[in-house]
Amino acid sequence: MFLNLLHFGSGSQAVDYFLLCFTAILGTIQGVAVRYHRDDLRWFGERFGYAFSALAIIGSFVWFFLTDPDIFIPGLAGGELFTLFVAAFVVAVPVTRLVAFFAARVRAAALAPKGTAREKEPLL
Repeated sequence: MFLNLLHFGSGSQAVDYFLLCFTAILGTIQGVAVRYHRDDLRWFGERFGYAFSALAIIGSFVWFFLTDPDIFIPGLAGGELFTLFVAAFVVAVPVTRLVAFFAARVRAAALAPKGTAREKEPLL
């Protein structure tokens, strides 16, 4: 019933808006994760994390408004914008968690001292 009210038009603007929201949400999550030292969400260290956050947020908005020529022509309305924002948020949170998991594994492997792993003893 609710989905009958949504009209995404040609779809290209909807995809662009989804990517805008997705990238901006990733940047926001990274900024908050770095600020509050959330290692379960953070991808980078403090300095690069803040830079990535700012670049993702500002870059997504600049990209969206420069590449979408029909931005000021009536297209997506409130229901479509809200639906796409929520969908981007629902996708961005697990993506953040997965990338943070693998980033933590890489950091742990890089910080592990070399040559301390126990070698197998030869079988007699």
